[in-house]
Amino acid sequence: MNVEEYGEFTKSDITGITVLTKLSSAYVQQCRDQALWMWRSYRALHREWEHRLKYARRGWRERLLKREPQKPYQKGLSKKLVVRLDSRTGLLETSKRIKLSPYVLRLSTLRKNTRITIPLNPAEYHLNLLERGRIVDFQLVKREGRYYAHVCVKYEIQDIPVKAVRGIDLGVRRAIATVLLKPNQPLRRGDLSILKDREKKHRLDMLNHRVAELQRAEKWEPLKRLRHKRRNISEQYDRLDAIRIAELAKQEDSMVAIGYPKHIKYKSFRGNGERRLRRILQQYFPYGRKIQYIIEECAELGVKAELVPETWTSKRCHRCGSLETRRIGQSLLWCHHCGLQYNADWNSAINIGSVFFAERLSRLGAVDSPETGKDLASEASEPRSPHPFMGGEQVT
Repeated sequence: MNVEEYGEFTKSDITGITVLTKLSSAYVQQCRDQALWMWRSYRALHREWEHRLKYARRGWRERLLKREPQKPYQKGLSKKLVVRLDSRTGLLETSKRIKLSPYVLRLSTLRKNTRITIPLNPAEYHLNLLERGRIVDFQLVKREGRYYAHVCVKYEIQDIPVKAVRGIDLGVRRAIATVLLKPNQPLRRGDLSILKDREKKHRLDMLNHRVAELQRAEKWEPLKRLRHKRRNISEQYDRLDAIRIAELAKQEDSMVAIGYPKHIKYKSFRGNGERRLRRILQQYFPYGRKIQYIIEECAELGVKAELVPETWTSKRCHRCGSLETRRIGQSLLWCHHCGLQYNADWNSAINIGSVFFAERLSRLGAVDSPETGKDLASEASEPRSPHPFMGGEQVT
């Protein structure tokens, strides 16, 4: 089959696969859609890789050559692929006769006009979603000997009006630094906030200590029960932070601008000579998951969320826009051009949120002494420009 240009499946290909596998034509078409999606994803990654390779030089070029995206099925098919099923091959229905479950799956089989009925065990949260919207399709996933149904539900949520912008800067030391920016209003102390993950790191450190003890004692059975514990703890706390940000944005009628540190982990590979930094980024900075959770929770509440590239946002002064800055320690940014001293994380968050304003925000500011260990900054502010989403109107 010709898959060089995103993949092309003719009617004869579908017919040939149907005869060869004795599957229904509808299921073959669903498998085709999955294969085409894989090839489109590969093409997008390969184009980005070629663009980076074009401007790479010396050692960085040699590393990029080893990171070329692989074609689908290049190393063979070691595991089964999950296919999205729709109403042609399966239905998710409410059960009227079965009292054990409120919903059941009715799946087609190789035998014509014969289906199997699978009772589901949805939680209350899932029941609310199923009753709220329209079922699009679903997947059957097998994990550790159990089958799970991943259902895609489509429903509409009314967007909230945008009256402010909440800029978000993700980091390692401070998990999330946020700044609420309002048009034509000064920045107040209550608009600055930092979400730290001390409890999350404490639980992860205790888990690492426990795993190390079990490894030294060669107790393999307890270790098997803890193999997914780290991921579950990290996902729980990241989800709670995302829910908190989404709820704040809804109360303030603001949109969320998330700084996207793209390619920050691209140089984090084994053998790069920075083992400690690589381990910190891998264990304590899952920015992709945090961004995904924030976008999902914002969409759930009708809050607009946008990604902003973080290029130069942590180094550029938010008052004068100069790049002649220097970091004093980890927390303080000093601008040599205008003399501004400001918290580095909040400076980055302000630059991220300022992208959605008509003009660059201008503000005078000074922070407490670095020896005090305080995060809050005291500053005098100048008037701001109107918000572009408000049609240029003055909002007070």
